[in-house]
Amino acid sequence: MPYTKEHKQQTRDKILRSAYDLFTANGFDGVTVNQLMHSCKLTRGAFYAHFSSKAELYSEAIKYWASSSKLAGLKPDQLSGQQWLAKLLDGYLSIEHVNGTTPCPLAFLATDIVTRDVTARLAYANVYQGMNQAIMSFCNSYTKCDSKQILALTAMIIGAVAIARTMDDEQSIVSLLEACRKEAGLKLGGI
Repeated sequence: MPYTKEHKQQTRDKILRSAYDLFTANGFDGVTVNQLMHSCKLTRGAFYAHFSSKAELYSEAIKYWASSSKLAGLKPDQLSGQQWLAKLLDGYLSIEHVNGTTPCPLAFLATDIVTRDVTARLAYANVYQGMNQAIMSFCNSYTKCDSKQILALTAMIIGAVAIARTMDDEQSIVSLLEACRKEAGLKLGGI
């Protein structure tokens, strides 16, 4: 009996979640299809039932993260756009984020993406643009934001997390994150 559409989607989501975790931890070249499918407890055949190549999966995993991130989610009704943006920044510029509890591919794959194919780079660029648009929308709900300010802000926070991941001294990491959080707040109307 063939699998239902729901079962196929659940299997695809399972592969995407696992791929995202492995790629953000190890980069594209540090993950094999066999490792990925072993982590999902699925066969190679299941992989090829959903993806034509590891490169396609890499692109899809980036998009999957974006669609399930807090930034893509709905703002809680009890929070204003300003409060929600402050909460998102606090989470993004946190030691937990740097340590990978909820890794953002924009920071965790920043250097890995440049060596990928056009499709992967396009997926990354689209996620980055989506991040900018979402932040701009929240910002404009309480103050006037300029698109260049948002570009500078997102480049700064992504870079801060990427750089913090290379550092060993926790106090230096915290200082970097706090400094960037302060600057981000100023750029976004004092949040």
